[in-house]
Amino acid sequence: MIEIRFHGRGGQGAVLASELLAQAAFLDGKSPQSFPFFGVERRGAPVTAYTRIDDRPVRLRTSIPNPDVVVVLDPGLLGTTRVTDGIRPHGLLLVNTPKSSEELEAPDGVRRAAVDATKIALSHGLGTPMMPIVNTAVLGALARATGVVSLEALSRAIEQFVPRSPVENRLAARDGYTTVRTVEVGALLSPLPVGAPVPRPSGEGPIAVVPSETIHTAAWRTFTPKIHLERCTKCNFCWKFCPDDAIEFDPQGFPRIRLAYCKGCGICAAECPPKTIEMLETLA
Repeated sequence: MIEIRFHGRGGQGAVLASELLAQAAFLDGKSPQSFPFFGVERRGAPVTAYTRIDDRPVRLRTSIPNPDVVVVLDPGLLGTTRVTDGIRPHGLLLVNTPKSSEELEAPDGVRRAAVDATKIALSHGLGTPMMPIVNTAVLGALARATGVVSLEALSRAIEQFVPRSPVENRLAARDGYTTVRTVEVGALLSPLPVGAPVPRPSGEGPIAVVPSETIHTAAWRTFTPKIHLERCTKCNFCWKFCPDDAIEFDPQGFPRIRLAYCKGCGICAAECPPKTIEMLETLA
């Protein structure tokens, strides 16, 4: 599994970048996961987003305290946010900056990459000088520096999921791919060995860092979701929004609840478009 953490500011497209990367990985035949972390949301405020990519279904639903790759969309964050906290040995730090990769500061053994995504974005009319939209240029650089997705898949993801200026965004990704500068420091990825201790969470707030079954959160449940399959449209919204990976699918593609993981939060019922899911009181 490859774990990637994005750091940006509200309005730069960090969350969309994590989603586009996941879509590109899916188009490449891999199993992705992406999700954001927000504090007090406002335009210009720091934003964190996460992407996991594996060759098998991703069951882990936690923050990423020890990423293989850290992507920084705004170089100003380097002086105000500890963006490299927890980065794994031989990982990658990719920064949107006009500086050379040799000028970037990073923990010992971490590979560094730099791309002037701001210049690329403005050259294609993406955003404004005050707030350039740099995400697709950065993703092109990430594709080249890591090989985690192909440029072809990234271009297809942009075409399908970027509603505005898809041509310009594809060109920005191509330019990021061709102009990224890297400093090699050994191997890029070093996944945690099987049975390794669960790393501590980054200092972002009360985010779980172990699966819900591990800490038996199912025992917290006072309401249990019941799925009325006769109304189910197989839209998969319940699975998409479940924070605990408590939804799986039967052989016919209908969702069912993994009760060992479900803590009865009711998000699946709230997000279900046809209102197929009913929350029933859990009897002792």
